[in-house]
Amino acid sequence: MDEGALKARVAALLERATIKEGVDVGTRGNEVFHGAVTVLEAAYGTGSRQVEGMIESFKKARDTSTGRADSKMYYALDPVRGALENLKAELDAGLTGSLRQRLAGAVLSDFVGLARAVLEDSSEGAKNVAAVLAAAAFEDTIRRMGRELADVMGGDDLADVIEALKRAGVLQAPQLGIAISYLKFRNDALHAHWDKIAREAVHSVLGFVEQLLLKHFS
Repeated sequence: MDEGALKARVAALLERATIKEGVDVGTRGNEVFHGAVTVLEAAYGTGSRQVEGMIESFKKARDTSTGRADSKMYYALDPVRGALENLKAELDAGLTGSLRQRLAGAVLSDFVGLARAVLEDSSEGAKNVAAVLAAAAFEDTIRRMGRELADVMGGDDLADVIEALKRAGVLQAPQLGIAISYLKFRNDALHAHWDKIAREAVHSVLGFVEQLLLKHFS
């Protein structure tokens, strides 16, 4: 879910959370609650304190409220609205940059995880597939760093992006030298020069990408 879609969904959920006369509170409440879980997980990650806190408060409010089931649901929506309002305020306050980085980091981490899973197969073919995945993850990570941290837009040569990150002080030794050295790995993988790629190099590139993601996109 990109930022624009996230903002729109939060606004829609807040509007739906305003229960008007004649609305089935139980149905609407469950809709808003599950929608809130989705947007909070998209923003903060599955299992984050924001997600867990909202779920716990919702369940507690519903269990401790008195009266009929619809009355319980009505009051249980208070912490859900609060969580949505907080997310809206953070987005409006300009925290979308860090949010965008977290979302990008989650996607790239999944990519790295897929490459590692492929490497569990000891065949040469699996090594080659993992090399392509690792090269793609490396390039996308560097390009995203260029856009987010060094204002590099467009389809610049990857070496030029690394140079821009160096000038911006984002990539420094020893990471700078490592990033430059992996340009050859990226070229070999994307041009299917399999005889020039060792399994150990694939592991090494994946480890480097993970370091970058942890530092800049977590």
